[in-house]
Amino acid sequence: MKKNIILLISSILISIFLLEFYLKFFGKYQNLTKHNLSPSEAIYERAHSSNHNYKHPDINYIIQNYYDVDGVKNFEKKPTSSKKKIVGMFGDSFTENIGVDKEFEYSNILNQYIENYNIVNYGVGGYSADQVFIRYLKYKHHDIKYLFYLLMPGDDGFSTKSKFYSDGKYIIDQPKLNIFFQAIGKLNITYFIVDIYYVLKSILSDSYSSNETRNYNSILSNKIYKQFYHQDLKKCEHLEIKIEYKDFIDCKLGLFNLLKIFQSEAESNNIEFFVLVYPDPNFVNFFEEVLKIDENNISYFILDFELVNNKKLVFKNLFDKHWNEYGNIVYANNLQNIFSQLGLESKKIDINKFFKKVDTFYANQD
Repeated sequence: MKKNIILLISSILISIFLLEFYLKFFGKYQNLTKHNLSPSEAIYERAHSSNHNYKHPDINYIIQNYYDVDGVKNFEKKPTSSKKKIVGMFGDSFTENIGVDKEFEYSNILNQYIENYNIVNYGVGGYSADQVFIRYLKYKHHDIKYLFYLLMPGDDGFSTKSKFYSDGKYIIDQPKLNIFFQAIGKLNITYFIVDIYYVLKSILSDSYSSNETRNYNSILSNKIYKQFYHQDLKKCEHLEIKIEYKDFIDCKLGLFNLLKIFQSEAESNNIEFFVLVYPDPNFVNFFEEVLKIDENNISYFILDFELVNNKKLVFKNLFDKHWNEYGNIVYANNLQNIFSQLGLESKKIDINKFFKKVDTFYANQD
């Protein structure tokens, strides 16, 4: 029995060695092994030049999302970094919107109506306020003229170990992987397994991503960091339910400091900064309490409460309460009204016309 186990282990190791030897000379991963695995400062990122297929939460329909060479959700062939006069939308999954058909996605709708500007969706699912700020730092060199941050309940529960101080200073956490994981990143067979994973997922699941091989370093780095290093730091979630008074004060102060720093960084790049507040009454009250901590000039807009109260605007799927196609139309109209107050001219969106299109879209999938 012992000899059989030793023989089995030896056979596996020899097979791995032979496969690694073959891939080293004849595989397509040699360039990847030359680089160290380095996780991004934000825990969640989308791979550059990648396609993401996502099954619609309510109907049998596959949504196709494309992320350009800059790693930004994009409906055009023109890279985001080449676009001028950008109105940047930052936030979490409500901003990113992977489950809504392109025709009815809010940023795509707005781009059809706004004049002289480009609406860009910088959102990424799973984000918190600190990650949104980190993402801004990544793209602050883009020609952004207006920045809108959709602030959601739970965003104050920072997900990274970054620090934001009252004096305007901040420290962005630099995640690193240990020697063991770095060694794994030097093996060709590692990326061969990643390849197999994506092939199998595309066969077995309706929701999957197709990525260029050159993205495997960053994808693997982020997945390892999230799985083995990242701790759940979101102590500030559900503030009104499960939080000690001291933590409540600390959480409010942390969010206040970040928003002040976020605005200052944006304004230093000649970007007008605005917060869009998710229209949940409890969260609006919390946000307005945050602003009372100290003097501030943070400009914000509370979104239409219909976006919370009208159940027609969210997916029917019990596991997905994001805005659906109807919700995106209402959100786009809400944003258009806000843009108008700021002097950003656009043609009026015909909500009823779009609603009828959504009705037809759903009917055609039955």
